[in-house]
Amino acid sequence: MFWLIRFILEWSVWLVFADKKRWREIFPVCILACMLAWITDASTHHYKLWEYDMGFISELSKSFGIYIVVTYLFIQWLPDRRFFMRMLAYWFIWTTVAISIEYIHLKTGHMTHHQWWTLWHSYIADWVIFWLFYQYHKVFQLAKLR
Repeated sequence: MFWLIRFILEWSVWLVFADKKRWREIFPVCILACMLAWITDASTHHYKLWEYDMGFISELSKSFGIYIVVTYLFIQWLPDRRFFMRMLAYWFIWTTVAISIEYIHLKTGHMTHHQWWTLWHSYIADWVIFWLFYQYHKVFQLAKLR
């Protein structure tokens, strides 16, 4: 039930806040997010650093929910004027949102960390991932201009 409620909540947020006219611009970054998530989740099946309480609904919810919605809104709301301090604050806000979602999963028992992985590792990984999404979007925008 947790995963179904989360899925409905995610897409409700998307329906309310997303700029649907920009979907062609933003969706390639969402595809990248899904692919990175599938790769990391597949690799953690062999070398367990974290684990979700797996099930069909949870897999669909993760793959076609949170990764797409968060990435879409992250790119959509990028600041127009992107100087260093503004982007640093923007990254801080989004990584805090992402780590808060993971914290909820850990506290409710829907996710566990294994071996040496901690919430701080996830936080650092989120910074890198959001930077990748931003860079991919910039490159994709430049390629579109040609």
